[in-house]
Amino acid sequence: MRELEVSRVESDGQWVICVDPETEEHFRIRVDDELRTAVRPDRGEPVPVPSPGDAALRPREIQSRIRAGASVEELAEMAGVSPAKIDRYAHPVLLERARAAELARASHPLTMDGPSLATLGELVAECMVLRGNVPADARWDSWKAEDGHWMIQLSFHDGHIENFAHWRFRPGAHGGTTDPVDELGVELTDPELARAARRTRLTAVPTPVPADSRGEVRPEGHTEFTVDADALIDAQQAQPEAATTPRRPAPMPPPIPRPAPAAESETPGPAPLDDALDLEFPSPSPVPEEPAPAAPPAPPDPAVPPTAHATEPQEQAPSSRPAVPSPRDLADRQRPASSPEHTSASRHRAKRGKKPAVPAWEDVLLGVRAHPDD
Repeated sequence: MRELEVSRVESDGQWVICVDPETEEHFRIRVDDELRTAVRPDRGEPVPVPSPGDAALRPREIQSRIRAGASVEELAEMAGVSPAKIDRYAHPVLLERARAAELARASHPLTMDGPSLATLGELVAECMVLRGNVPADARWDSWKAEDGHWMIQLSFHDGHIENFAHWRFRPGAHGGTTDPVDELGVELTDPELARAARRTRLTAVPTPVPADSRGEVRPEGHTEFTVDADALIDAQQAQPEAATTPRRPAPMPPPIPRPAPAAESETPGPAPLDDALDLEFPSPSPVPEEPAPAAPPAPPDPAVPPTAHATEPQEQAPSSRPAVPSPRDLADRQRPASSPEHTSASRHRAKRGKKPAVPAWEDVLLGVRAHPDD
């Protein structure tokens, strides 16, 4: 029921002009005997004088205003009373509003093709996720409009801005239907629009620290150290080009030259080579039972003086050579001198028939290579 307030009386006294305080719509009432009798109190009964707060907020009016969307705090502040006095009349209506919002979430929003298959709660949750919002942070509310339909409100924060979306709820079969009444209500029931309207969240940028501060202690107890980037860049640019040129690696030191083996004469000396071969391969070799018949010595080479053949074997012979020659040495001395090809072939035949030799401990200790071909 709508409540009217008396605004004025017509000049002829036949009409009373009333106005609706919410819509400011004007009405007029004819002043007749019935109206005069209704407003004239009985003289036998005392007329109670209500207090200003009680006259303005009767229990029925409290519930009517709460059902229309008012809050307990607003009515308590308007009437000048405590919120507890308003809450005892408003609590049943608040439960009614919460129940209407719950039923509206299970309704089906109206689209161009009719009611959608998904419910209002499902579409709103999907669209909020597409927009980058959290559905759990949304708050649902409802109130009853003047036309008798329930208005559903959804409020949520997008950054520092609080947004509101509204729908008109019509209870009915299969949960009823809801019709959006504003732009945000349309956007929250259409996933394509919500995806297109996705906004990037902005975060607060911390205040930059002055460049000349070093080791400033914050109130939280943390120490912040800053670096002057401009000074570092200037110092890097001031360096000469030679500092920025990559250095070449230092040359490797030359290898230590090993002592070259003694140069052989054009005429090979049989005794020193056989002695060196015996030192490297100490395995026994068959010794002939009888010495071979002595062969005439080879004619001396005219290009080499005779003294070279006499002195070269003594210079190349190792110092550890025994004084008494072995039978094999005697046989080798009596053997005629062969060419270098024959000597190398005999070496390969000797090596082919033997197992890999183990170097003697003298060679390991002195580091002497027994044969230049190794």
